[in-house]
Amino acid sequence: MGVEINPNDFTYPPNSEMGDLALPCFNIMKVLKKSPQEIAVMIETQNVASVQAAGPYINIFFKREYLNKLVLAESGTLRQAQGDKAKVMIEYSQPNTHKEFHVGHLRNACLGAALVNIYLELGNKVIAANYIGDTGVHVAKCLWCFLKFHKDDKLPDNKGEFLGKIYAEASQKLTDNPELEKEVSEIHKKLEAGDKEITKLWQGTKEWSLDGFYDIYKKLGNEFDVWFWESEEEKAGKKIIQKILKDKKIKEIYESQGAVIADLKEYGLDVLVLIKSDGNVLYGTKDIPLGMKKFDKYKVDESIYIVDNRQSLYLKQVFKLLDLLGYENKKKVHIPYEFVTTADGAMASRKGNVITFMELYNKLFDLVEAETEKRHSDWGKKKVIEVTNGIVLAAAKFYMLKYDNNSLVVFDFNKAVSIEGDTGPYLLYTVARINSIFKKAEDLSKAKKIDLGKLGEDLSEKDLLIHLSKFEEIIHKTAIEYSPAVLCTYLIQLAHLFNNFYHHCPVLNAEESLRNARLRLSDKTREVLGKGLKLLNIESVEEM
Repeated sequence: MGVEINPNDFTYPPNSEMGDLALPCFNIMKVLKKSPQEIAVMIETQNVASVQAAGPYINIFFKREYLNKLVLAESGTLRQAQGDKAKVMIEYSQPNTHKEFHVGHLRNACLGAALVNIYLELGNKVIAANYIGDTGVHVAKCLWCFLKFHKDDKLPDNKGEFLGKIYAEASQKLTDNPELEKEVSEIHKKLEAGDKEITKLWQGTKEWSLDGFYDIYKKLGNEFDVWFWESEEEKAGKKIIQKILKDKKIKEIYESQGAVIADLKEYGLDVLVLIKSDGNVLYGTKDIPLGMKKFDKYKVDESIYIVDNRQSLYLKQVFKLLDLLGYENKKKVHIPYEFVTTADGAMASRKGNVITFMELYNKLFDLVEAETEKRHSDWGKKKVIEVTNGIVLAAAKFYMLKYDNNSLVVFDFNKAVSIEGDTGPYLLYTVARINSIFKKAEDLSKAKKIDLGKLGEDLSEKDLLIHLSKFEEIIHKTAIEYSPAVLCTYLIQLAHLFNNFYHHCPVLNAEESLRNARLRLSDKTREVLGKGLKLLNIESVEEM
């Protein structure tokens, strides 16, 4: 042909009636000095039924049986080219002990788990990491309030939630009486100095929080390969800062009025305080050794931080400091995301107005359980609970993932559990609908007469087939954009297209060869929906 065509140049026509693929000819026309009509004649091949010029585009129609076999073939795990595989650490979740695990933490946990799955699917070696905030001023506030007002209280079953309420109480008392900050500062100094009594209380109460976190992660299905702790990185950070100050090799880090700062103004990144004048260590001092450890100890090619967008400037500062320490050629990525709120407005742990994960879960569970019992009076309690749990987790996770990372999430309980609209339960319902078809049909594996060439005569069939063909492309796009919302949108569209196909095309009542072909198409849809949900860390249910 005289010109090389990049596979990435192909696109999809606005609708499937216009073709299966489209090729823009702007550059090709310049090189070949030919019109789209002339170029169309040149690219016809044995698997192409027809090629049509449409303005500066060429629309390509594949032979129906060829396209259908290609789309409906069994799919395996996606793999990048050997040279593209990477060792990636994805750090996510990062809750603070002595605070409650709320719906904001849920969004982070859902994003992280989905991206870990997607990176694994693409053949990368992935290390899922959690960085627990187990030290700092917030811990001192909680311990202070506990000792001063609650040390003789009878402990509730949920001790982690109890600590969260104490932290909120402490914040309010300190707002009302700022002079009490001195008492908190003393607790903080004792904690950093290793005071035996305070350290013992800190270790015990930290376990209360962690027990709650572990229970939540188990319920969500989140697993971590590595756990990092602020308390450990703080010690390492102090040593690194002292070495930097002594060596004076990094001019940007120096002491100023008793504090240690990183002056990054020449890079357009303002000033970052590393250690306050009272000796209290701030986040940067902890994130520097952690960032170094990821590359030095774990030998990762890419270090991903899933942290809310309030920390965008801060992480740019940390990345620049790592560059100055010799890691300028290491890939460091911040995936920011927006807040989760409710119709009542923004939440904050210090204000005590957060919706905890368990509160959200229990409220959703009550809504779904009542509806499930109403729809299935013949089900036993165990099955109702099992299916309800699956629907609730799908509802919560999908709601957190379906929005673009930079979009604010306003959580609506009733919308989240609806089986209509862009929801997790709607996807589960579609899978359950396909399952019900196969319960009534003969085993597909026994079907001998299948005419795949007949699929696509109805436009709803063709639309579904074309959409199924995009799945691998969508997985790659989701990873490139670090956005599970891309996959969520694809799955919702797939469910809509299947339900439209099911409405227009008889499956079980069609003649044998067409029936079996439509069963194969239905099975492929179920496979892709199930795999897509699994990548989002959502388990399907057999029936609803």
